[in-house]
Amino acid sequence: MERNRFLAPALALALVAICVHPTYLAGQAYRDPLRSAMAKRIDEGKQGTGAVVGLLTPQGRSFATYGRMSLGGPEATPDTVFEIGSITKVFTALLLADMVERGEVMLNDPVRKFLPASVTIPSRGGKQITLVDLATQTSGLPRDSVKVDLDSATSAYADYTAPQLYAFVGSYRLERDPGSKYEYSNVGFGLLGHALALRAGMSYEDLLRRRIFEPLGMTSTTITLNAEQRSRRATGYNGKQRAVEPWTGGVIDPTGSIVSTAADMLKFGAAMVDPNSPLKAAFARMTSVRRPSDGPRSDQVLGWGIFRLGPNELVGHSGGTLGFQTRLIVDLTRKRSVVAWINGQGESVTDLVGMALDRSSLE
Repeated sequence: MERNRFLAPALALALVAICVHPTYLAGQAYRDPLRSAMAKRIDEGKQGTGAVVGLLTPQGRSFATYGRMSLGGPEATPDTVFEIGSITKVFTALLLADMVERGEVMLNDPVRKFLPASVTIPSRGGKQITLVDLATQTSGLPRDSVKVDLDSATSAYADYTAPQLYAFVGSYRLERDPGSKYEYSNVGFGLLGHALALRAGMSYEDLLRRRIFEPLGMTSTTITLNAEQRSRRATGYNGKQRAVEPWTGGVIDPTGSIVSTAADMLKFGAAMVDPNSPLKAAFARMTSVRRPSDGPRSDQVLGWGIFRLGPNELVGHSGGTLGFQTRLIVDLTRKRSVVAWINGQGESVTDLVGMALDRSSLE
């Protein structure tokens, strides 16, 4: 579900300032490079119908918007609900970090400790798959447990059940020792979130709501939308510009089923660098473990890729579903964050995130 995990190395920081008061940068698509790029993506590239980029700096928030929530629908805004895809994994890893801080689990606990006794989890070289292996994408489990068709209008994981997940992992043979090498795994993060929910004795969605969304005031972030939230939901489009159904993951919702808004995602980015955040300790825990990743000059921490851009250290994650492309970056050094989404397949939104970071380079 994830594409283009890190900012392209060729991205240089341009010296362009931005007004940082909360506002819509509307009506100036071709005067503003960022909105011009958004317009080109949608109008010329026919990639979706709308896009939003949100920027948080120590001085405030700003948003660039372009297009509509759907064909013939209302304009996209910072409060438009969109699929964050694999950025969901960041929230799953934050749940793990929070449960470690609460003393409910330990990073090196084998995942099988929290699953039914009848479930078999593969091991290799005398090593069991641990919670930290799953959270750093080093479990050895494969990317997917079902065949995924990106041109489909329906998620391959719709109605995926716990018995199906158990059967797959129980029959899978690891090709490398757990913890030894990075290998991106949707099924691994689904297993992680499922195990944490079982440990907590509640659903994954309830765990998210109680431990993360409510404490951080993320009122538009959820898995199951109410009627008002559905009225703000953007429609996803595949590469053929056909509307697709909302992505669902069944038991592996923890890998990619969260929906949110640009405004809420900036709340999350702000909380990660806020010394007074109620989840301060859990956020710090996320970056306390580092393992090699598959990209140059980058590592894997709990749920995130971490890398350097000049003197600054950043964490980031991308998300791609059947109908959305998303990207979230948090600059830990300069305490700023960027989120971008577009409701279509095709090119990633990494360039839009880079342009927003460019704008903040003099602040």
